[in-house]
Amino acid sequence: MNIYEDNDLEQKLDELAELVGRIILDMLLVSLRKVCNEQQIFQEFVETRDSTTKQTEPF
Repeated sequence: MNIYEDNDLEQKLDELAELVGRIILDMLLVSLRKVCNEQQIFQEFVETRDSTTKQTEPF
């Protein structure tokens, strides 16, 4: 049996390649969402810090 002539193997490898591509894209999407969330949290932190440091003390 020649593995290169097996149609089922070729179909399974195509399906595997598609699934690997999807998981890579999913991992990329999750990473980008995490970066966006962390950037938003950092931006809120900076805004809060800036608002407290810009206040002048009355004395």
